[in-house]
Amino acid sequence: MTKYIIQYVFFLALITGLISSCKKKTPENIGLDLLPDVDLLNATFTDTATLVTHTVKDDSLKTDEAAPLLLGNINDPIFGITRSSIFTQFSLPTTNPSFGANPVLDSAVLSLAYNSGQYYGTLDPQKFEVYELSEMMSIGSSYYSNTMLQYQTTQQIGSATITPDVTNTIMVGTDTFPAHLRIKLSGGFFQNFLTNSNYTSSYNSNANFQTAFKGIYIKSSSDTTNAGAILYMNITDTYSRLTLYYKNDTDTLLHSYYFDISKTDCARFSHFEHVYTPASDISSQLSTANTIQASYVYVQPMAGVRTKITMPYLSDFFKNGRVTINKAELILPVEPSSVSTAFSAHAKLVATIADNTLGPVVMPDYFEGATYFGGDYDATNKVYKFNIARYVQQVLNGTKENQGLYIITNARPTTANRVQLIGGNQSIPNHMRLKITYTPLE
Repeated sequence: MTKYIIQYVFFLALITGLISSCKKKTPENIGLDLLPDVDLLNATFTDTATLVTHTVKDDSLKTDEAAPLLLGNINDPIFGITRSSIFTQFSLPTTNPSFGANPVLDSAVLSLAYNSGQYYGTLDPQKFEVYELSEMMSIGSSYYSNTMLQYQTTQQIGSATITPDVTNTIMVGTDTFPAHLRIKLSGGFFQNFLTNSNYTSSYNSNANFQTAFKGIYIKSSSDTTNAGAILYMNITDTYSRLTLYYKNDTDTLLHSYYFDISKTDCARFSHFEHVYTPASDISSQLSTANTIQASYVYVQPMAGVRTKITMPYLSDFFKNGRVTINKAELILPVEPSSVSTAFSAHAKLVATIADNTLGPVVMPDYFEGATYFGGDYDATNKVYKFNIARYVQQVLNGTKENQGLYIITNARPTTANRVQLIGGNQSIPNHMRLKITYTPLE
């Protein structure tokens, strides 16, 4: 667990740290403060360093209280099937509610607000299913992308086949609500919430209510008919809730009472699954040693896959004399055919040290700031670029072990965009390369 906590803290820093940094330099100036200006005339470059590239499985990610949470299934022609589901508790907006005399349920509805119209894939119909949890959740616990809680598998408490509309508002009666996923739930089950003492007696506190009703599991059962989409759900929106509509003998009005998801006393997280069997190249790489050169490599968030780059001869490359590394530009070209309107490339990648114990570890170049470090997707040229001069210099100086690199996506728990890169096979045009500008010291 310590490993995952270290990684989680690191990636929280990546989300904000790439935007601002305490120190900024232009790539061309790195290392140049060591040399008089005249020595720049002796600078040269090489881009023939061997890069061995391979796709490897990513680690699980901490997803509790992530924002947004991801929901839905996608059938990607290159990356196979990805499924994202949600576990969540509910809380009481008020304690000890009164439902009037002889309340009778009209309907029960689960609503989940979309996050600013975001999704990945195509908005094909998907069947969403809702189940009651049989295992307690706790706001103080940590939940990961591979965590699976027990639920009542034989009893659905709601389902709906929906073509998601992530942008348009929805009219409910005479009221207008933001775009949201709306699933009608079992009337027979939720009538108990109005009249069954097992539930009504628990309304005196959130703790008692969350013991009586442990929460729900929401998933899509759609897989292969259409491409599908991963939907970005704004669980912290006040309209992400479970609403009971009911009548009583007190009056003739239709009343409503809702159970909240958005409050901070609700545990919630995303669960991710990947099936790479249809993705033959990825599947093959995951079952072979990462020292084998792959012509194409893959990077996927949601605890999917990452690219391992090994530079086996980096130290030998400059063994004939000491050098100052002025710039070390890692160039990651995207396979053009892998990018489309439905499957856009990830907005930002992150280059990390491939630590044998800790996994992806922040690079020294990262602290030079986002402008220096790079990683943004150049959609015009379909490429990502990083400057890793400090890392290369430290490897050459012997102060840092040459463990290679991991290429991962930014915001791994909360985004779905993936990318196929051209690997380090030098026989392929526009292959991945490391362009090093350096000045000999002796």
